[in-house]
Amino acid sequence: MISHFRTRRATPALCLFALLLGVAPLSGCNILGPVFFFVAGPPKYEAEFVLPKDKSTVIFVDDPRSQIPRRALRVTMIETAEKQFLDKGLVQDLIGGQSALHVAQSDRTGGQMSVAEIGRAVGADLVVWVTVDSFVRADVNTNNEPTITFRVRVVDAADNQILWPDSPEGRNMSVRLTSRIGSVANESGARSTLELKLARNAGVAISQLFYKHLTTVHAAEDRGS
Repeated sequence: MISHFRTRRATPALCLFALLLGVAPLSGCNILGPVFFFVAGPPKYEAEFVLPKDKSTVIFVDDPRSQIPRRALRVTMIETAEKQFLDKGLVQDLIGGQSALHVAQSDRTGGQMSVAEIGRAVGADLVVWVTVDSFVRADVNTNNEPTITFRVRVVDAADNQILWPDSPEGRNMSVRLTSRIGSVANESGARSTLELKLARNAGVAISQLFYKHLTTVHAAEDRGS
């Protein structure tokens, strides 16, 4: 007796459902490429340094050449990074970075205090030390996009040793905002708003060094080490 039953060809939706459930591939399925990307997701940046959770930590944004036009921008960088540190649970004891700014600005030694001394003064075991190298404001005449470049190091406050990176110069980073320069460069209010956004992005970029994140939300350009 001849059977009149025929095997139904699997649809793409059925194939995807089977693979997500972890069952054997169905006959007629040929969607391995798209499903692999769907399951694996977009590429990720690994944490470049894992902060010891049991060490009290402070974020200190140092601007030795007064590149940043307003103190509020340094505070924004610090507070944004601190929020990310807390949201991601990177450390258990995070000391307010503004306290480190206050100690540095009250230094009676004429700027001779080391970063480790500033850390110890606020009760921190570790200092995430951010050194600002340049801050470029939006300028329609030179077609400049607002950009901040800086270096990041992790310092052991107890013995004044750099724990990360290997280079004592620090981890070089750059954050740039691509905007309509002509619409903001000549308006002080718009420029201030743009600079605050740049500072927030820089704060996120600092924190991203210490946790895994997607490439789609990466905030900084890599300038090498």
